Amino acid sequence: VSVLNNRTDADDEANKKRPAEENADNTAKRKKKNKNVAEPILIRSHSEAEQTNSDATEHQLDEREKENQLSKVSELFSDGKVLLAQGKYAEAIKPYQEALDIQLQVLGDFNLKVALTYVAIGTTLFCQHKCEESMKMHEKALKIQLDKLGCRHEDVASSYHHMGCILKFQAKYKEAMEMFRQALDIYLEVHGEGHENVVNARKHMANGLKLLGQHGE
Repeated sequence: VSVLNNRTDADDEANKKRPAEENADNTAKRKKKNKNVAEPILIRSHSEAEQTNSDATEHQLDEREKENQLSKVSELFSDGKVLLAQGKYAEAIKPYQEALDIQLQVLGDFNLKVALTYVAIGTTLFCQHKCEESMKMHEKALKIQLDKLGCRHEDVASSYHHMGCILKFQAKYKEAMEMFRQALDIYLEVHGEGHENVVNARKHMANGLKLLGQHGE
């Protein structure tokens, strides 16, 4: 009986240990399984890192290409200015237009540098007495300037002045006077009396009033 009792006690002890051993084995298997599952995740993360590096490289290339394109714009703009100063108006349009095409692609439609090129093209067209085309260029420039700079900026006044000159040349004196008046108001606010832009605007106003009187408007 004593031996039987001892055997029974040993069996009970073994039964108690068995679930614990089975749980330990299951835990080890789960850890091993989880370890195996983690490997593709690490590989995927590595791929994502490679993609991030690739994107960064492409971004650097894009920025470098952008700088190259804008450097070309500066050269074209300088060429246009030289030709304009030489009175070669038809020839000056080409580099200005090439510069504009690049700017629109690199900078987008609503950029102040684009507005500056519109002004340059508009001025060159006006020198050729292409008033309607010139006005369209200055209107595009003004739209950008108003959006980016507000309505009381010197560049806005300059566009009003250019448009006033076109209208005066077309004998649209009343409309021209309105443009000159808006330009003068801004110049006075920005610079005050005595500045050359103010003086110049007053001269155009006086000349416009004289023309209005002569034509009975």
